[in-house]
Amino acid sequence: MFSYSLPNLPDSLHFSHLLLLTLTAPPANLNPEYFSSLMSQYGPVANVKILHRSLMECRVLVEMANIEAAKNAKKALDQLSSNFIKCSYYQDDKLIPHGSFTIGSYETIEDTTSSTFKNRHSTSINDIIQDGDSKPHSSTVLPISQKLIPSQKNIQSTKTVCLNGISGKELDAHKLYNIFSNFGNVDKIILINLKNFALVKYLKEDQAYFVYQNCQNLSFFESSLTITFAADDSIEKLVGLDTLYRDQDYYVGSQDTDRFNPNNKMILLPPSQVLHISNLKKVSSNAETMWDIFSEFGVVEAVKVLNSQFKFMCLIKMETLKQALEVMALMHNEEVDGRNIQISFTKAKI
Repeated sequence: MFSYSLPNLPDSLHFSHLLLLTLTAPPANLNPEYFSSLMSQYGPVANVKILHRSLMECRVLVEMANIEAAKNAKKALDQLSSNFIKCSYYQDDKLIPHGSFTIGSYETIEDTTSSTFKNRHSTSINDIIQDGDSKPHSSTVLPISQKLIPSQKNIQSTKTVCLNGISGKELDAHKLYNIFSNFGNVDKIILINLKNFALVKYLKEDQAYFVYQNCQNLSFFESSLTITFAADDSIEKLVGLDTLYRDQDYYVGSQDTDRFNPNNKMILLPPSQVLHISNLKKVSSNAETMWDIFSEFGVVEAVKVLNSQFKFMCLIKMETLKQALEVMALMHNEEVDGRNIQISFTKAKI
């Protein structure tokens, strides 16, 4: 949950009673009281201030009561050799300007709440790393003004979108690919299910912007999405922190799996209840077979057969968009009668 680097300081400035903690993909429910409890294991804590928080990073300024306590804390944290939390001496008394600011492509709200909280319980770093989503005894739910919010003005688009609100045991990066590859050729996907978000990086920025515009508030499985932009190196920063994700939660695209030929004009269509099923065998391309296959995933409202002399295709309409998205996630490129069927969104009506 932490990664960070500071320029090397002269030996005369090396020690300070101020420590800067930087966490990568931190739990959302951490507050100043929590860090006060955590750091007091190494000596008395005078003050704690959260400088900024986002899905990708949280930076916390800890003022220990004296330099010796700070040295003890830093030594202990350095010995963890953790990829998730880094500790450095902090030298700048000016801190960071108050107010909201943008890190990468997230707009974050600065938490200037300070705490001189006296310990009520002992907290360990392992509580953060291994049980990040369990609620500390002293934590409180963040008010909406302190949560990650999509910027409504001066939005800076990137090639990478963050899918906030991802949830569901059925989900992995491949199933997300089946849905979101409809909107452009995908470079990489990483799913951080523990933190309920995923990052999807496209090859082109306009494809990511299409997702931002057309996929807000989508629901599938147990997910309900809010979509924001992320810095284009966000996935690279998380790769290697393998306790945050499983092998199947990381996907790398290729020309072999791209849906679109980059040399042709791309026609991107938003999610739809009607799905286009192609690459069928003649024996499969009939209403009865389609009804039997897709009714396992919800209510099929209608089927339309689009067979020609050499091509066998069908349209199916699911009862809800949620069901259509789940069909896309689970059945795209799956084998039916010896062929891997292709499923895409369509503007066609049944």
